[in-house]
Amino acid sequence: MNPSDDVVLRVSGLVKDFHGAGGLGRREARTTRAVDDVSFEIREGRTLGLVGESGSGKSTVARCIVRLLRPTAGTVEFRGRDLAALSKRHLRHARQDLQMVFQDPYASLDPRLTVNEIIAEPLRIHGRYRRGGTERVRELLDMVGLKPEHANRYPHEFSGGQRQRVGIARALALEPQLLVLDEPVSALDVSIQAQVINLLRELQERLDLTYLFIAHDLDVVRHISDDIAVMRGGRIVEAADRKQIFDQPQHRYTQALLSAVPIKDPSQRGTKQRILPDEEDADR
Repeated sequence: MNPSDDVVLRVSGLVKDFHGAGGLGRREARTTRAVDDVSFEIREGRTLGLVGESGSGKSTVARCIVRLLRPTAGTVEFRGRDLAALSKRHLRHARQDLQMVFQDPYASLDPRLTVNEIIAEPLRIHGRYRRGGTERVRELLDMVGLKPEHANRYPHEFSGGQRQRVGIARALALEPQLLVLDEPVSALDVSIQAQVINLLRELQERLDLTYLFIAHDLDVVRHISDDIAVMRGGRIVEAADRKQIFDQPQHRYTQALLSAVPIKDPSQRGTKQRILPDEEDADR
């Protein structure tokens, strides 16, 4: 695959505030800014790894992109169209090209449905099941490494890795151009993580997909991302291509994340200095 210069997704000045009730003795509502002026773009055929600790705002960014949350401010342009400005009807059409894979492969699958029904659901919703839906489900199962007989089973009958493969198959049902992957391997064992990441890379190559891959672990995104953006406190503190992030990180927080990655070579353990992020950066 030869990634082109076409921008598939452009996020500009994204802000998301959450409003809650005032505390004891306070009348005014409390506002929490989860995402603060976030901007980035992803070009066709590339993967942007969005990395940050829990609470950094990265999953909120993902939900704003697919319009599970409405942004407070800013734009989310998919192929030049601002998703935040689309009507429900036009958004429904746009979502065929923009799909999401969630962190928890069990919670994101309806336990009352068989795998066949789960994967077929988006085809039915968009009126595409009658035109070869049965064959499409069978093709998707094979594509993600599952067997035809898995179609009649329920989510609880599968391992975590297999359930995530079902979630990926469902996301691919409508032949999207962009997948938003919200920590898709964080709930899996390390060995299974590698298998799912390899599957995602194979699918990207085969289907010419573009990815936004969200994770809290820099070591995970190293193996799948072309570009990396590091989030902290609702903001992107550093963004660059993968080589620069790993070889010459500029921001202290990025350096701290890298210093926390375990060294796999036993002979080298204890040689890496742990870097702590500046407290003043955490308060921004």
